[in-house]
Amino acid sequence: MPMLVNFRTRFSLNNTLIAVITRSFISGVEQSMIGVVFQPFVLSLGASMSQLGLLNSLGGFGGLIPTLAHPWGGWIADRRGRKIVLLGASLAAMGALVLATFAGWAAAFIVLVPAMILLGISQVYQPVNSALIGESVGASRRGSAYSLIMVVMMAPGIFVPVIAGRIADEFGYTLIFPGALVFELVAFVVIWRFLRETRTRPKQAGGTRAILDFFKRAWIPPPGLRWFFIAIALDMFAWGMGFGLLYGMLRKEYAFTTTQLGWMSAVSSITWALTSLPVGRLVDRIGPRPVLILSEALAPPLMFLWMTQTRFEIFAASMTIFALTAATWVPARQVYITQTVEPARRAEMFGRLSAFSGVLAFPSSYIGGFLYDQFGFYAPFVGNLVFAMVTLTVLIFLVKSPQPSPHFVAEAAER
Repeated sequence: MPMLVNFRTRFSLNNTLIAVITRSFISGVEQSMIGVVFQPFVLSLGASMSQLGLLNSLGGFGGLIPTLAHPWGGWIADRRGRKIVLLGASLAAMGALVLATFAGWAAAFIVLVPAMILLGISQVYQPVNSALIGESVGASRRGSAYSLIMVVMMAPGIFVPVIAGRIADEFGYTLIFPGALVFELVAFVVIWRFLRETRTRPKQAGGTRAILDFFKRAWIPPPGLRWFFIAIALDMFAWGMGFGLLYGMLRKEYAFTTTQLGWMSAVSSITWALTSLPVGRLVDRIGPRPVLILSEALAPPLMFLWMTQTRFEIFAASMTIFALTAATWVPARQVYITQTVEPARRAEMFGRLSAFSGVLAFPSSYIGGFLYDQFGFYAPFVGNLVFAMVTLTVLIFLVKSPQPSPHFVAEAAER
């Protein structure tokens, strides 16, 4: 009990943050279930790697639909509240899971297209979630808070992917999606019942003029954040081309079982969970920019490993490096925004960042699949490596350390 009290005190846990943590844990369970089986599932329906890449480009990592949805989700959340956006995202996710289940039962690849559209729409929760976390803790603890959320999301990945992979190998892929649907229903109830609004400013104008003004600026990075936005977009393009198709390529090229893919995911999750809180404290201490540079510098050795190795054990061990890149990148990116943007515009700015990145990066998975079909296994990783090096160059020479906004300074003084 004293440990729980200290934990609550350290992070100033309130009902909103507890609801976000619970929702994040459930999201982690779902992602752990689906992430390890989805690409082999698509290939089992007769899809080529290019078609798999096309689905990813539509609604997956850095896809077109999340790109279009993110800024609107953040904009609506800043004007009408966070809760309504999160509930809508949950409904879209449930629709996607129902369609994926039907696609498996009917062996109908085409049904995955509307499923991926709904899945992409459901990603509107991401900028809203980021804003909620930033508004629920003190300014000096945000790096730790974002890392705490990542630990919560990664914790199910320690065991769920192996279980899901085993079930898929024994009973088929389709059974996974109804199971994820049950968890999404629980998440919907948690948001509806327990989430409290953190936005205290009066509702902002939402008429036609405001919508048009938002549409004009949604896809353009703010002048003071231009190179930061470009670096995030380049990083998303790089990883979408290579890592975005990793499990599918390993299944097709080396016949890895879904259980083996589950073990790879578990290694990643364990590493991510163990390193997230120390990384969060590092971000709080030295700032986000050096951590972003460190994260991107890990990409070249990882790409060389993936291009040259064939053994499962090597790929499993390499996931520790991948987890470190993610565990350092995510909280540093989030803190960079919260340090430079006033609270009333944070959800919108997270959405604009996702939109700008997605506009540039959404074709990357399709390009990666095309490169695989034309040139073989190593080709998508060469592309990943090249763009990661470009990203690293931009971070070192063009992205500046964030200049805290007056609101951030005031928050830090208060808390």
